[in-house]
Amino acid sequence: MDDKDKNLKKLSRTPILMNFVKKNKGCWDHQTWLELCASLEDRGYTPIDYEKVGKLLETKKETYLAKK
Repeated sequence: MDDKDKNLKKLSRTPILMNFVKKNKGCWDHQTWLELCASLEDRGYTPIDYEKVGKLLETKKETYLAKK
C-alpha cells in the first residue's frame, strides 16, 4: 500500500467527508471542492488521490441524501 492509499484509508475512517457533505447539504461547487482539498492538505492527508477522495465523497453524499 502506497502513501496515497494509506492517507485515503486514514481519511475514510474520519468524519471529515461526511461533515463536509452535511455542512454543504449534499451540494457544492468546484471552489468548495478545492477548499476541501486544501483543508486535507493542511491536515496532513497528502499525498492522496483526489479522484478517489471524490468517489468516497460521492458515496458519503449518497448516504446523506438517502437519509433525508
